[in-house]
Amino acid sequence: MSVALEKINSKVEEIVSEVIGLEMKRFGFKSVHVEAGEDHDGDPVLLIEVRYSEGGAKIDMRVVAQLLTKLRDRLWAAGETRFPLIQHHFPKSRKVIG
Repeated sequence: MSVALEKINSKVEEIVSEVIGLEMKRFGFKSVHVEAGEDHDGDPVLLIEVRYSEGGAKIDMRVVAQLLTKLRDRLWAAGETRFPLIQHHFPKSRKVIG
């Protein structure tokens, strides 16, 4: 079975939604989509797309940078070994700080 077609465990989806929702809510977090994929070396990864609304605080890049570590720690504690790759889709009008 191709990695890209592999179904994501509901616990993994729950962890991703919980961590990203909690950490990114103040920046207008709207939705998250998770799917299995491969990185440039062919290793299995979690492809995570996060969408944000127009409202919310200025985007603090320190929080965005720390998000990956928090998410990875929670996933690994739950037994998920695939590395999470996060793609953020902020509205172009949003201001960035940090």
